Amino acid sequence: MKLSTFAIALTLTVAATQSFAKDVVLKPINENFETKACLTAAEEGFAPALRLIRANGFNAEEFSASVRCNGESLRTFAYMYRNNKATENAKTVALVAKNQDVASQACLEALSLGKEAALAKFGLEGENIICNHKTISDFVREYKAENVVIRTAAE
Repeated sequence: MKLSTFAIALTLTVAATQSFAKDVVLKPINENFETKACLTAAEEGFAPALRLIRANGFNAEEFSASVRCNGESLRTFAYMYRNNKATENAKTVALVAKNQDVASQACLEALSLGKEAALAKFGLEGENIICNHKTISDFVREYKAENVVIRTAAE
């Protein structure tokens, strides 16, 4: 059986103290098998996820090649969220706005507020905002699972 490629979305609820997240809770948005495999990879690791896939009659190699968990491969997702310690595996990234225009500020705010709220805050709804040569959606997706420190240009 050939699986089509699609993204599995899991809602991450992050309890933060100060500016860094300490605990990550994964909540599946549906009960399909692909979501179960991603959740197993996150909670138990890559090998248990492969056992689950094989036990349900799927070819593990094809499954791993075609399914993405929050935009990551099954192996990467398992590594990032093993034992619900995503922040221990995430690297720290310092972001500095190149200039002080509203688009740059919206990019940085989108990391904490979300894309829609940041665009609304700066009156940029409907605008095509580019952050680091990526759309604002891709920018937020890239940095949301990492520890991000926002610095001023003076630092």
